[in-house]
Amino acid sequence: MIASQLVTSFRKEIWEFKKTLFWVPFIIAIFMILVPILQFLVIQDYQLSRLLENLTDGNNLVNVKGFTRFFLGLIMSMFFPFIIASLVIQLNYFTSCLFDERRDLSVYFWRSLPVSDALTVAVKLITGALVVPAIFMLAATSVVIVFLFVAFIFCCVLSLGYDISLWELWSNAEIFGNLAAIWLHLFPYALWMFPVFAWLMLASMFANKAPFLWAVLPIAAILLVESVVAQYWQLDGRFFLDTLREYFTFGETILPNHTSADESPKFLLFSVLSSKFSLVATLIGIGLLYLTYWLRVNKSDM
Repeated sequence: MIASQLVTSFRKEIWEFKKTLFWVPFIIAIFMILVPILQFLVIQDYQLSRLLENLTDGNNLVNVKGFTRFFLGLIMSMFFPFIIASLVIQLNYFTSCLFDERRDLSVYFWRSLPVSDALTVAVKLITGALVVPAIFMLAATSVVIVFLFVAFIFCCVLSLGYDISLWELWSNAEIFGNLAAIWLHLFPYALWMFPVFAWLMLASMFANKAPFLWAVLPIAAILLVESVVAQYWQLDGRFFLDTLREYFTFGETILPNHTSADESPKFLLFSVLSSKFSLVATLIGIGLLYLTYWLRVNKSDM
């Protein structure tokens, strides 16, 4: 019974946002595939000849170092547009997932079904935090597979037509390991952003109009008041601003603690995101999520 409720609830969430969750990653994937193809079609003959000379030069292949890191960076560059688009869709989803059902009064229909409010809130959280980025990452993985297939055909042509083999590079690329490492980042990322997602869900549940403004304006007001008070009293530090800056910035975390040459680059960002875990922030997120649940149970007609 619970399993069927979960499946139905997830299908409902995906169905309500199916156009966005399908067309946005699809358009990005098509764009990323077509642009290199168009660049290859307009490449000049001398540029193509120079490229083939570099690839068929044995010395260049022997001196290739750090190809695993290069390939990991290449994959991450393909994932980057999808991750940015996914973040935008996540913010939009969390600010509208509870607001829209109250605005169009569909909340009364969904609450008439044998699905608890706690399960509904949990499904919306999991959908926005994990399912949405997973869909975009799946599209990015599909783009990587397409490029790998093209690279495979290219290597076959070079092996037959130019008597040069690039198959050793494939063994150094660690394709599956790098892809698995990127997918592994999804969980610490969701945990790191959990307080933000919970806050957006609370704004979506509380607001009668413009939930995004209800999510942004209180934070902006707190920072403004703190700035005025700190300037008036000539205080050195600003608690809320410093706390937010420390929680959402990476520079100081990466540079001093994660610059070891022996550390695997594929797990560098994972270790950074894991180090961003804060028990206090998680407890705040749990409190915000419980308040969201309480409002849905008692104030669905807001």
